[in-house]
Amino acid sequence: MSSVANSPQITYVVSMPQPENHYFHIEITVKGLKGKEHDWFMPVWTPGSYLVREFPKNVTEVRAWDLDYVTIPVHKKDKNTWTIAHNKKDFVISYSVYAFEESVRTSFLDADRALFMPSSTCLYPTELDVPVTLKFIPPSVSSEFNLSQVAVHWKDISTPMEQGSDPWTRICHSRDELFDSPVEMGNHAVFPFKAGGNDNYLVMTGEGNYHADTLVDYLQKIIDEETAVFGSNPAQPYYFLVNNTQQRGGGLEHKFSSAIQYSRDGYGGDSYKSFLALMAHEYFHIWNVKRLRPEALGPFDYSQENYTTSLWIVEGFTSYYDDLILQRTGIYSKDEYLSIAGRNIHNVVNNTGDVYQSVADASFDAWIKAYRPNENSGNVEVSYYSKGGVLAMFLDMYIIGQSNGKYCLDDVMRAAYDRFYLQRDKGYTEAEFKAVLEEFAGSSLDNFYRDHVHGTLPLNVNSFVSNVGLEWIPGEADKTAWFGMRVTGNNTIYSVQPDGPAAMYGLNAEDIIVAVNNVALTEGFETIRQTLQPGEPVQITVVRRGLPKTFTVVPTINPRPRFTLQPVASPTEQQKMNFRKWMQEEH
Repeated sequence: MSSVANSPQITYVVSMPQPENHYFHIEITVKGLKGKEHDWFMPVWTPGSYLVREFPKNVTEVRAWDLDYVTIPVHKKDKNTWTIAHNKKDFVISYSVYAFEESVRTSFLDADRALFMPSSTCLYPTELDVPVTLKFIPPSVSSEFNLSQVAVHWKDISTPMEQGSDPWTRICHSRDELFDSPVEMGNHAVFPFKAGGNDNYLVMTGEGNYHADTLVDYLQKIIDEETAVFGSNPAQPYYFLVNNTQQRGGGLEHKFSSAIQYSRDGYGGDSYKSFLALMAHEYFHIWNVKRLRPEALGPFDYSQENYTTSLWIVEGFTSYYDDLILQRTGIYSKDEYLSIAGRNIHNVVNNTGDVYQSVADASFDAWIKAYRPNENSGNVEVSYYSKGGVLAMFLDMYIIGQSNGKYCLDDVMRAAYDRFYLQRDKGYTEAEFKAVLEEFAGSSLDNFYRDHVHGTLPLNVNSFVSNVGLEWIPGEADKTAWFGMRVTGNNTIYSVQPDGPAAMYGLNAEDIIVAVNNVALTEGFETIRQTLQPGEPVQITVVRRGLPKTFTVVPTINPRPRFTLQPVASPTEQQKMNFRKWMQEEH
């Protein structure tokens, strides 16, 4: 890798002359690059989203010329690499990128806004790691760069990138910094606030039924609470880049920002708590994965999969803390949080995939399974988010119990952050992170890792929750007819469980239910199901590959009863103290 002192000057000019056509036009001017030819690559994935997305598929018209406008040969070396034979001269690379997938992982451009994700737009010299400058030209700046027939007047740009000579000129000091810095452009609202000792910015793109002052107040509490877990906050400044839309929500973490997508109507009533949990999750990642990380996740190989068995720590621990932090800040009441925790446990222990796939294997196979689900995924796979979150909860309770309330998972996270990031800025091995857990538990976790991380043995819930004075008890059985299938709102069978009546009697995923007991469906199947009785045969008519078929199915009672998480009737004094430690009531 080239040193900064001897590095070439690399400047990206990013223009959007016709944003309604969804193309970014990019010119890279390169000065002082030694040698006759160099490879330039584009990532095929973006950190935090573990799927090879083949970003170069959207690249067109890659050309190059020297500063005298003489064409320079460009050779496509492989799917994401171009060789530029510049023969020691300064030169320009020009290309276009199509960007019309609105998500938190991909670049997007239309006449209303742009999300510029360098990981899916920027070519970069393969053998170098040097600073670069980016100059963004919004479509309304000049006639030279405005070919649009649509009235576009963008005023705002928000990004964690360092500002250069003006707000539309930005500087990144390394390859990883470039690929980790999203840029939101258009006309959006910016709400600055202080929290965690740092400057923070809530950037809201699009209309929504949110109340900014309320959200900022809660975000301040969340950031301060999460900072207390780790003892210091490295994210100065930090940007929440929120796109309010009709589509599903989601988020993607970055070192100094997060890209968030959320329903524009999703802030009313208690729905805003889901938004805050999402924000708490993404912000917790500034420590857990962006700095404290498995050894496979930084430095990155952007051209292929980066395998790790520890996504259950990266995402699972973060999923555990996003709800726990909302309880600590008072956004969730104690009872509300216990209900959420119980539901999370229920979903994990009743997942049929839990006997087929370990959480370590789920982490490793994220590249081929987690982001490519099909109708059978729920039967044979586990989520490293969900099960990882429950394992984090159980480890927290176990550590509290083993230490008689002296330590909790916070101490593990703080120590791991200090040792693996602050002291050496190097990823941890599985054994190293396990050793920190064992240090605070005061006992071996070999059996836990064997049975529940790398194994698929059932979890003994009460052995963990009893540490903090809770118990896992069965609730009332669901006595409605159970078919063992998931049906969508348009009455299409999405999936069938292999041990359920639907599968036993021949129903398939993708069957469209059109009649029950010879009566055409005029409402959702779920409504009809609740009127049926277990043990009584039901005639179900479906359309399968265009042809009608009728099946006689005998539903049963759901064999997986719902359990609830409740305080024990007569907790010991130690359990009471442990519960207060878990809830951070002394904090």
